[in-house]
Amino acid sequence: MQKKRRKQKYKIVFRPGSPLTKLALLGVIVLSTVALIAIHCAIGRSREQAEALRAQAAAAEREQNQLNNKIDALGSTDSVIDIAGEELGLVDPDTVIFVTDGE
Repeated sequence: MQKKRRKQKYKIVFRPGSPLTKLALLGVIVLSTVALIAIHCAIGRSREQAEALRAQAAAAEREQNQLNNKIDALGSTDSVIDIAGEELGLVDPDTVIFVTDGE
């Protein structure tokens, strides 16, 4: 038969370290904390930039939809008449225009 292995119990023993070791450990802890704070700030700025870009994209999408609607309307007769009247000052030949002096 196989012999059962006994579990060995390990004991953790803390020994006083040298001051240099303690100073190095303190330095690592401080640098890690500073790095974590810097990363946290960078994440916050990135989130703000992402939100601003989302708002900008939404505005661009709205503008694109408006322009697409104008492009779709350009082919209709009514839009051609509106553009001719507004931009070129043209009127329908059947329109009667009254002109008055000085008023």
